[in-house]
Amino acid sequence: MAAIPIRTCIGCRGKVPKKDLLRFVRDAEGNLQTDPTGKLPGRGAYVCQSQACINITFKSQKINAHLRSNLSRQVIDSFKQELLSLVSHRNVEEV
Repeated sequence: MAAIPIRTCIGCRGKVPKKDLLRFVRDAEGNLQTDPTGKLPGRGAYVCQSQACINITFKSQKINAHLRSNLSRQVIDSFKQELLSLVSHRNVEEV
C-alpha cells in the first residue's frame, strides 16, 4: 500500500493529506496562481481549504517568506480574495 502524501498548511502548520489542501505557486514572472493539479512549475505552498487558514496565511508577510518573494500588498490581497472565493464556492457545492 502506498503512503499518503502529507503536506504542511502554511496557515495553521497542521500536517494534512495533500489532496485536502489548496496548492498555489509563484511562477517565474512573480504571478500567483492556484495549482489544482499540483504539477505547475514554480515555488509552491499549501493551505487548508478554510477561510481561517487563508486569512492567517495572507495576514502577514508569511506568504512572501514561504514563496521566497517580495509580492506587493495589493497582489497578496487580490489573491487572498480569489482563494476565499474558491473555498466558499467549494463549500456551497459540498452541501
